[in-house]
Amino acid sequence: MKQLKMRRPSAPAAAHALPDGYRIIPFAGTQGEITDWLAIVAEGLVPVEDGEAVFDRYIRNWKDLTPGEDLFFVTDSAGKRVATIAAVRHSDESGYIHMVGSLPECRGKGVGRAMLAHALCVIESRGVNHTILTTDDYRLPAIKQYLDAGFRPVLWQDPDSDMRARWDKVIETLGYRPVEYLDELN
Repeated sequence: MKQLKMRRPSAPAAAHALPDGYRIIPFAGTQGEITDWLAIVAEGLVPVEDGEAVFDRYIRNWKDLTPGEDLFFVTDSAGKRVATIAAVRHSDESGYIHMVGSLPECRGKGVGRAMLAHALCVIESRGVNHTILTTDDYRLPAIKQYLDAGFRPVLWQDPDSDMRARWDKVIETLGYRPVEYLDELN
């Protein structure tokens, strides 16, 4: 079954402040950052049993992603990396929000919202015509943030599931009405 897909037209992103002491930093290429990235994404995003090969698959070898330009961390007041996001500009002039994750200790503090706003500003500065992302049905807090940031559900073809029914359930659970669904080809 495919992940849910969302799309946002090119538009300025609303700024959101990080909690006091938190900051967004770019990936500098250190082994410690890779280790921390794996710890963050292991918290509900992807299995990391393959260690650094997971970083290679989702970051180093991801289409059009340049880690030093596209990958970011949020650090807490002690300097610990607690969240991550990648902001990719594809060669077709579309943007892509990729591998958004955080440690449980920083959830519910506005870190995700601020990190998403930062990534959207990065992508918008690169001249995209729209930005897409994919996510899972159960990531309801993330989907709420994406909807609030202007992303809309995309009804893309998935022969293994009814995409409209899946989206209807998510939207009903979140209490959002009405939400415009986009066709895969729009």
